[in-house]
Amino acid sequence: MKTLIIILGETRAHELTFDNFKKNVFDELNADLCLCIGIKPDYDYENPFYKLAKYKFLYDEPDDYGDAFDYAYNLIDKPKYELLNNVNALHSKIQYPKQMTNNITYYGDIDTNINNLINLNYNDDEIVIITKNNQEWSNQIYGIKNSDNNNLIIQNDIITLKKPLHWRKFLEIKDNLNQQTGSGAIQIFYRWFLLKNLIENNLIDKYDRFVITRSDYIYKLPHPKVERMNPINIWIPDYEHYDGYTDKHAILSKTNIKSYLNILNNMVQKSNEYYMKMKNINKNNWNIEQLIKFHLEQNNVINLIKEFPYIMYTCRNKYFN
Repeated sequence: MKTLIIILGETRAHELTFDNFKKNVFDELNADLCLCIGIKPDYDYENPFYKLAKYKFLYDEPDDYGDAFDYAYNLIDKPKYELLNNVNALHSKIQYPKQMTNNITYYGDIDTNINNLINLNYNDDEIVIITKNNQEWSNQIYGIKNSDNNNLIIQNDIITLKKPLHWRKFLEIKDNLNQQTGSGAIQIFYRWFLLKNLIENNLIDKYDRFVITRSDYIYKLPHPKVERMNPINIWIPDYEHYDGYTDKHAILSKTNIKSYLNILNNMVQKSNEYYMKMKNINKNNWNIEQLIKFHLEQNNVINLIKEFPYIMYTCRNKYFN
Protein backbone atom coordinates (compact mmCIF):
# COMPACT_ATOMS: atom_id res chain seq x y z
CA MET A 1 0.00 0.00 0.00
CA LYS A 2 1.38 3.39 -1.02
CA THR A 3 0.56 6.35 1.20
CA LEU A 4 1.07 10.06 0.57
CA ILE A 5 1.14 12.45 3.53
CA ILE A 6 0.21 16.01 2.60
CA ILE A 7 1.08 19.06 4.71
CA LEU A 8 -1.50 21.67 3.77
CA GLY A 9 -1.21 25.45 3.98
CA GLU A 10 2.12 26.05 5.72
CA THR A 11 5.06 24.40 7.50
CA ARG A 12 5.03 26.23 10.81
CA ALA A 13 6.47 24.99 14.14
CA HIS A 14 8.80 22.54 12.42
CA GLU A 15 11.44 23.17 15.12
CA LEU A 16 9.06 21.59 17.63
CA THR A 17 7.30 18.94 15.61
CA PHE A 18 9.44 17.51 12.83
CA ASP A 19 11.23 14.75 14.77
CA ASN A 20 7.93 13.65 16.29
CA PHE A 21 6.23 13.75 12.87
CA LYS A 22 8.96 11.75 11.19
CA LYS A 23 8.92 9.03 13.84
CA ASN A 24 5.18 8.72 14.52
CA VAL A 25 3.72 9.52 11.10
CA PHE A 26 6.17 9.47 8.19
CA ASP A 27 8.17 6.41 9.25
CA GLU A 28 5.20 4.70 10.87
CA LEU A 29 3.19 4.83 7.64
CA ASN A 30 6.21 4.22 5.37
CA ALA A 31 4.92 7.12 3.29
CA ASP A 32 5.99 9.80 0.87
CA LEU A 33 5.59 13.46 1.80
CA CYS A 34 3.97 16.26 -0.19
CA LEU A 35 3.86 19.96 0.70
CA CYS A 36 0.98 22.04 -0.62
CA ILE A 37 1.75 25.41 0.91
CA GLY A 38 1.98 29.14 0.47
CA ILE A 39 5.43 30.65 0.51
CA LYS A 40 6.62 34.17 1.28
CA PRO A 41 9.90 35.72 0.09
CA ASP A 42 11.54 34.86 3.42
CA TYR A 43 10.41 31.21 3.41
CA ASP A 44 12.97 28.90 5.06
CA TYR A 45 13.84 26.32 2.41
CA GLU A 46 16.15 24.61 4.89
CA ASN A 47 13.30 23.49 7.14
CA PRO A 48 13.21 19.70 7.40
CA PHE A 49 9.66 19.29 6.08
CA TYR A 50 10.68 20.98 2.84
CA LYS A 51 13.85 18.93 2.52
CA LEU A 52 12.00 15.65 3.18
CA ALA A 53 9.14 16.31 0.75
CA LYS A 54 9.05 14.33 -2.49
CA TYR A 55 6.46 16.69 -4.00
CA LYS A 56 6.25 20.45 -3.49
CA PHE A 57 3.18 22.36 -4.64
CA LEU A 58 4.06 25.95 -3.86
CA TYR A 59 1.93 29.07 -4.21
CA ASP A 60 3.37 32.57 -3.80
CA GLU A 61 1.38 33.83 -0.85
CA PRO A 62 -0.54 37.00 -1.77
CA ASP A 63 -1.25 39.98 0.46
CA ASP A 64 -4.97 39.40 -0.19
CA TYR A 65 -6.24 35.84 -0.70
CA GLY A 66 -8.97 37.35 -2.84
CA ASP A 67 -6.29 37.34 -5.57
CA ALA A 68 -5.79 33.60 -5.03
CA PHE A 69 -9.54 33.00 -5.31
CA ASP A 70 -9.64 35.02 -8.54
CA TYR A 71 -6.81 32.84 -9.88
CA ALA A 72 -8.71 29.65 -9.05
CA TYR A 73 -12.04 31.03 -10.27
CA ASN A 74 -10.59 31.86 -13.67
CA LEU A 75 -9.19 28.32 -14.09
CA ILE A 76 -12.30 26.38 -13.05
CA ASP A 77 -14.55 25.45 -15.98
CA LYS A 78 -17.96 27.07 -15.63
CA PRO A 79 -21.16 26.27 -17.52
CA LYS A 80 -23.03 29.06 -19.29
CA TYR A 81 -26.06 28.16 -17.15
CA GLU A 82 -26.47 26.08 -14.00
CA LEU A 83 -29.54 23.87 -13.90
CA LEU A 84 -31.71 24.26 -10.79
CA ASN A 85 -34.40 21.58 -10.56
CA ASN A 86 -37.71 22.50 -8.95
CA VAL A 87 -36.75 26.18 -8.68
CA ASN A 88 -38.91 28.99 -10.06
CA ALA A 89 -37.23 32.34 -10.72
CA LEU A 90 -40.38 33.63 -12.41
CA HIS A 91 -42.57 33.53 -9.33
CA SER A 92 -44.69 36.71 -8.90
CA LYS A 93 -42.94 38.49 -11.78
CA ILE A 94 -45.85 38.01 -14.18
CA GLN A 95 -49.52 37.26 -13.49
CA TYR A 96 -50.61 35.54 -16.69
CA PRO A 97 -49.12 32.87 -18.96
CA LYS A 98 -47.28 34.10 -22.07
CA GLN A 99 -47.10 37.59 -20.61
CA MET A 100 -43.99 39.68 -21.43
CA THR A 101 -42.41 42.75 -19.85
CA ASN A 102 -39.30 44.84 -20.48
CA ASN A 103 -37.39 42.29 -18.42
CA ILE A 104 -39.20 39.06 -19.29
CA THR A 105 -39.45 37.36 -22.68
CA TYR A 106 -41.84 34.53 -23.51
CA TYR A 107 -39.95 32.21 -25.88
CA GLY A 108 -42.82 29.86 -26.66
CA ASP A 109 -43.54 26.24 -25.93
CA ILE A 110 -40.83 23.66 -25.25
CA ASP A 111 -40.07 21.69 -28.41
CA THR A 112 -36.70 20.17 -27.53
CA ASN A 113 -35.05 18.02 -24.89
CA ILE A 114 -34.58 20.09 -21.72
CA ASN A 115 -30.94 18.98 -21.44
CA ASN A 116 -30.25 20.61 -24.81
CA LEU A 117 -31.52 23.99 -23.60
CA ILE A 118 -28.61 24.64 -21.27
CA ASN A 119 -26.20 25.59 -24.06
CA LEU A 120 -28.60 27.46 -26.34
CA ASN A 121 -27.64 30.98 -27.30
CA TYR A 122 -29.65 32.94 -24.76
CA ASN A 123 -28.39 36.19 -23.31
CA ASP A 124 -30.73 36.25 -20.32
CA ASP A 125 -29.56 35.93 -16.74
CA GLU A 126 -32.21 33.25 -16.12
CA ILE A 127 -34.22 30.86 -18.27
CA VAL A 128 -37.36 29.41 -16.66
CA ILE A 129 -38.80 26.20 -18.07
CA ILE A 130 -42.22 25.09 -16.86
CA THR A 131 -42.42 21.40 -17.64
CA LYS A 132 -45.77 20.63 -16.02
CA ASN A 133 -48.12 22.80 -14.02
CA ASN A 134 -51.65 23.44 -15.16
CA GLN A 135 -53.13 23.61 -18.63
CA GLU A 136 -52.41 27.32 -19.08
CA TRP A 137 -48.75 27.28 -17.98
CA SER A 138 -47.43 23.86 -19.06
CA ASN A 139 -44.42 23.41 -21.36
CA GLN A 140 -43.50 27.07 -21.61
CA ILE A 141 -40.12 28.78 -21.57
CA TYR A 142 -39.33 32.29 -20.38
CA GLY A 143 -36.20 34.42 -20.23
CA ILE A 144 -35.41 36.92 -17.47
CA LYS A 145 -32.97 39.52 -18.78
CA ASN A 146 -31.75 40.90 -15.45
CA SER A 147 -31.97 38.72 -12.36
CA ASP A 148 -32.70 40.22 -8.98
CA ASN A 149 -31.39 37.06 -7.22
CA ASN A 150 -34.03 37.53 -4.55
CA ASN A 151 -37.00 35.55 -5.77
CA LEU A 152 -35.98 31.94 -6.22
CA ILE A 153 -38.92 29.82 -5.06
CA ILE A 154 -38.90 26.06 -4.60
CA GLN A 155 -41.63 24.69 -6.87
CA ASN A 156 -42.08 21.30 -8.48
CA ASP A 157 -42.02 20.78 -12.24
CA ILE A 158 -40.17 24.01 -12.94
CA ILE A 159 -36.53 24.33 -13.95
CA THR A 160 -34.46 27.50 -13.79
CA LEU A 161 -31.29 27.84 -15.83
CA LYS A 162 -29.23 30.50 -14.11
CA LYS A 163 -25.89 32.09 -14.92
CA PRO A 164 -23.13 31.22 -12.43
CA LEU A 165 -22.46 33.54 -9.51
CA HIS A 166 -19.02 35.04 -8.96
CA TRP A 167 -17.25 33.59 -5.92
CA ARG A 168 -17.40 36.98 -4.15
CA LYS A 169 -21.18 36.59 -3.91
CA PHE A 170 -20.56 34.11 -1.08
CA LEU A 171 -19.03 36.91 1.00
CA GLU A 172 -22.59 38.16 1.52
CA ILE A 173 -23.28 35.10 3.66
CA LYS A 174 -22.30 35.97 7.22
CA ASP A 175 -18.69 35.06 8.02
CA ASN A 176 -18.45 32.78 4.97
CA LEU A 177 -14.85 32.61 3.67
CA ASN A 178 -13.91 34.63 6.79
CA GLN A 179 -14.02 37.85 4.76
CA GLN A 180 -11.57 36.52 2.15
CA THR A 181 -8.37 36.57 4.21
CA GLY A 182 -9.07 34.34 7.22
CA SER A 183 -7.87 30.81 7.81
CA GLY A 184 -11.13 29.33 6.54
CA ALA A 185 -10.70 30.95 3.14
CA ILE A 186 -7.06 29.87 2.99
CA GLN A 187 -8.06 26.25 3.69
CA ILE A 188 -10.65 26.33 0.90
CA PHE A 189 -8.11 27.68 -1.57
CA TYR A 190 -5.38 25.17 -0.71
CA ARG A 191 -7.80 22.28 -1.01
CA TRP A 192 -8.50 23.42 -4.56
CA PHE A 193 -4.78 23.97 -5.24
CA LEU A 194 -3.96 20.51 -3.88
CA LEU A 195 -6.61 18.77 -6.00
CA LYS A 196 -5.43 20.65 -9.09
CA ASN A 197 -1.85 19.50 -8.57
CA LEU A 198 -2.72 15.92 -7.65
CA ILE A 199 -4.67 15.59 -10.90
CA GLU A 200 -2.04 17.33 -13.05
CA ASN A 201 0.71 15.10 -11.64
CA ASN A 202 -1.35 11.87 -11.87
CA LEU A 203 -0.85 11.21 -8.16
CA ILE A 204 -4.39 10.06 -7.35
CA ASP A 205 -3.84 6.86 -9.32
CA LYS A 206 -0.31 6.43 -7.97
CA TYR A 207 -1.23 6.30 -4.27
CA ASP A 208 -3.73 4.21 -2.33
CA ARG A 209 -4.18 6.45 0.73
CA PHE A 210 -3.77 10.17 1.38
CA VAL A 211 -3.22 11.68 4.82
CA ILE A 212 -3.97 15.42 4.76
CA THR A 213 -2.64 17.07 7.88
CA ARG A 214 -0.71 20.03 9.29
CA SER A 215 2.86 20.56 10.41
CA ASP A 216 2.23 21.79 13.96
CA TYR A 217 0.92 18.54 15.43
CA ILE A 218 2.65 16.61 18.21
CA TYR A 219 1.62 12.93 18.18
CA LYS A 220 1.36 11.25 21.56
CA LEU A 221 1.13 7.84 19.87
CA PRO A 222 2.09 6.44 16.49
CA HIS A 223 -0.39 7.33 13.77
CA PRO A 224 -2.98 4.57 13.24
CA LYS A 225 -2.12 2.14 10.45
CA VAL A 226 -4.09 3.27 7.41
CA GLU A 227 -4.34 -0.27 6.03
CA ARG A 228 -6.59 -1.08 9.01
CA MET A 229 -9.00 1.69 7.99
CA ASN A 230 -11.64 0.87 5.41
CA PRO A 231 -10.66 2.75 2.22
CA ILE A 232 -14.31 3.40 1.44
CA ASN A 233 -14.52 5.76 4.40
CA ILE A 234 -13.27 9.27 5.09
CA TRP A 235 -11.44 9.10 8.42
CA ILE A 236 -11.09 12.09 10.75
CA PRO A 237 -10.07 12.60 14.40
CA ASP A 238 -12.97 12.65 16.87
CA TYR A 239 -12.36 16.20 18.12
CA GLU A 240 -12.45 19.90 17.14
CA HIS A 241 -15.52 19.65 14.91
CA TYR A 242 -17.13 22.99 15.86
CA ASP A 243 -20.61 21.96 14.63
CA GLY A 244 -19.10 20.49 11.47
CA TYR A 245 -16.09 18.27 10.74
CA THR A 246 -12.49 19.15 11.58
CA ASP A 247 -10.40 20.60 8.76
CA LYS A 248 -7.09 19.69 10.41
CA HIS A 249 -6.60 16.02 9.53
CA ALA A 250 -8.23 13.53 7.17
CA ILE A 251 -7.36 10.10 5.81
CA LEU A 252 -8.68 9.51 2.31
CA SER A 253 -8.42 7.07 -0.57
CA LYS A 254 -8.38 7.47 -4.34
CA THR A 255 -12.13 6.78 -4.38
CA ASN A 256 -13.15 9.71 -2.16
CA ILE A 257 -10.37 12.32 -2.23
CA LYS A 258 -11.96 14.37 -5.02
CA SER A 259 -15.31 14.49 -3.23
CA TYR A 260 -13.53 15.69 -0.10
CA LEU A 261 -11.34 18.36 -1.71
CA ASN A 262 -13.53 19.91 -4.42
CA ILE A 263 -15.25 22.52 -2.23
CA LEU A 264 -14.23 25.51 -4.32
CA ASN A 265 -14.92 23.66 -7.57
CA ASN A 266 -18.50 23.07 -6.46
CA MET A 267 -18.92 26.60 -5.14
CA VAL A 268 -18.04 27.81 -8.65
CA GLN A 269 -19.69 25.15 -10.81
CA LYS A 270 -22.81 24.79 -8.62
CA SER A 271 -22.71 28.35 -7.34
CA ASN A 272 -26.43 29.04 -7.31
CA GLU A 273 -27.32 25.76 -5.61
CA TYR A 274 -24.63 26.21 -2.93
CA TYR A 275 -25.49 29.86 -2.40
CA MET A 276 -29.24 29.21 -2.07
CA LYS A 277 -28.79 26.37 0.38
CA MET A 278 -26.14 28.09 2.49
CA LYS A 279 -28.12 31.31 2.68
CA ASN A 280 -31.29 29.45 3.71
CA ILE A 281 -29.61 27.40 6.44
CA ASN A 282 -30.30 29.12 9.76
CA LYS A 283 -26.77 29.88 10.95
CA ASN A 284 -25.40 32.93 12.70
CA ASN A 285 -22.11 32.33 10.91
CA TRP A 286 -20.23 29.76 8.85
CA ASN A 287 -16.85 28.32 9.76
CA ILE A 288 -14.63 26.00 7.72
CA GLU A 289 -15.73 22.95 9.74
CA GLN A 290 -19.40 23.62 8.99
CA LEU A 291 -18.63 24.24 5.33
CA ILE A 292 -16.80 20.91 5.06
CA LYS A 293 -19.78 19.08 6.55
CA PHE A 294 -22.21 20.91 4.25
CA HIS A 295 -20.04 20.15 1.23
CA LEU A 296 -19.82 16.43 2.06
CA GLU A 297 -23.62 16.38 2.38
CA GLN A 298 -23.97 17.96 -1.06
CA ASN A 299 -21.55 15.44 -2.54
CA ASN A 300 -23.55 12.59 -0.95
CA VAL A 301 -20.52 11.22 0.92
CA ILE A 302 -21.46 12.33 4.44
CA ASN A 303 -22.25 8.71 5.27
CA LEU A 304 -18.60 7.81 4.63
CA ILE A 305 -17.31 9.76 7.64
CA LYS A 306 -15.69 7.62 10.35
CA GLU A 307 -13.72 8.81 13.38
CA PHE A 308 -10.60 7.61 15.12
CA PRO A 309 -9.21 8.73 18.52
CA TYR A 310 -7.60 12.17 18.60
CA ILE A 311 -4.02 11.27 19.45
CA MET A 312 -2.31 14.58 18.59
CA TYR A 313 -2.31 18.18 19.69
CA THR A 314 -1.22 21.44 18.09
CA CYS A 315 1.66 23.55 19.33
CA ARG A 316 3.28 26.83 18.40
CA ASN A 317 6.53 28.67 18.81
CA LYS A 318 6.72 31.60 21.21
CA TYR A 319 7.35 33.97 18.33
CA PHE A 320 4.38 32.76 16.30
CA ASN A 321 1.91 35.58 15.44
